[in-house]
Amino acid sequence: MKIALNIEVVGAKRGGAEKYAASLARALAAAGHTVSLVARAVAPGELPPEVSVHPVRLRPLPGLGWLRTYRFAAASEQILRQLDVDLILGFAKVWHQHAYLSVGGPHQAALHASRDRFQSAIPRCLWTAGKLLSPKQWVFRLIDRRQFHTGRQPHVIAPSRMSADHFRQFHGIPPERISVIYNGLDRTDPLPDPVAARRAFRARHHLTDADVAVLFVARNYALKGLQPLLEAFALVVARYPNARLLVCGSRHDGPYRRQAQRLGLARHVQFLGFVDDIRPCFAGSDLFAFPTFYDPCSLVVLEAMAAGLPVITTRQNGAAELLTDSIHGFVIDSPWATRQFTHRLRRLVGNDLFRCRMGREAAEHAQTLTLDIRLKELVARLDRIASESTSQSRHRSAA
Repeated sequence: MKIALNIEVVGAKRGGAEKYAASLARALAAAGHTVSLVARAVAPGELPPEVSVHPVRLRPLPGLGWLRTYRFAAASEQILRQLDVDLILGFAKVWHQHAYLSVGGPHQAALHASRDRFQSAIPRCLWTAGKLLSPKQWVFRLIDRRQFHTGRQPHVIAPSRMSADHFRQFHGIPPERISVIYNGLDRTDPLPDPVAARRAFRARHHLTDADVAVLFVARNYALKGLQPLLEAFALVVARYPNARLLVCGSRHDGPYRRQAQRLGLARHVQFLGFVDDIRPCFAGSDLFAFPTFYDPCSLVVLEAMAAGLPVITTRQNGAAELLTDSIHGFVIDSPWATRQFTHRLRRLVGNDLFRCRMGREAAEHAQTLTLDIRLKELVARLDRIASESTSQSRHRSAA
């Protein structure tokens, strides 16, 4: 099958969708499909030579950076119309496609979830007003309309049942045009020696054998729940002073450093900033906390499980559908369920045998969540979508 992928940026260091697009392109090419990629930027070394890259070049428009996303989608359409492909698979914020692979979920669902992180009405209203007035958000809404509300809707491939429900709720996508295929783990680059990596990581960050390291990884600390995590962690430290929290993924951590200071956690929290290679962080930690306000199906949760870490996440994470509560980790009702969150953290921090057993269960379960398995499901679905699209085109031509 000849498949074109359309996404603005590709690269493991940019985010979940950007990382998944690279993994998918590699896997599709390895499986013998002809893969084209229409993108604005591709990180060096991400793709094999078999993947044909069609770069989208945008002339800089000083002061109009908020238009870039729309300009990319429009320029992509022009290139895609010239390609001889069986199927166009779009990612976020593009509209010329047969199928839409949703890694990030509907934009409106993310906005609603982001609003919920504010506990008081005034900041919630101010944040909402800012989004309504933002030119960038106008662009996003315009792209949504072109993508889902004009012409023929694409077939949506949602990464969880939660996300599929959101597409029905916010865009009116009928059930027959939605498929659920969970995100898959790319296991092609494991650590050569996890034990040595653990020792080196813990020595570098001054963690003793008695310390229990809780890991949090995200690019967007606000949306992924670092504030409620710090509040719950302060209650954990009061009982278990050997608990340590490692925060990494972003350099924009000033407000959270100040929050940790206010909570008396200065000695118990380390802010690692952006980390090039997250694998040693997994190897050096003991459990993974990801109290997200919204995530259609978090890859980092699956990666933590594969590394043998029990996880705590929320029902607002589609990846929670892949966990068995109290077996592979814990699923809490919301990031602000502080009492429930604290109780689950304490159970894992305070019981080494329980934590290790749960980590082994998580690692074993993660073997069933690989990209190879998901790819078979995805290719079968894409082949069906391509056949339906060809049949409908012939019908229109005959008419």
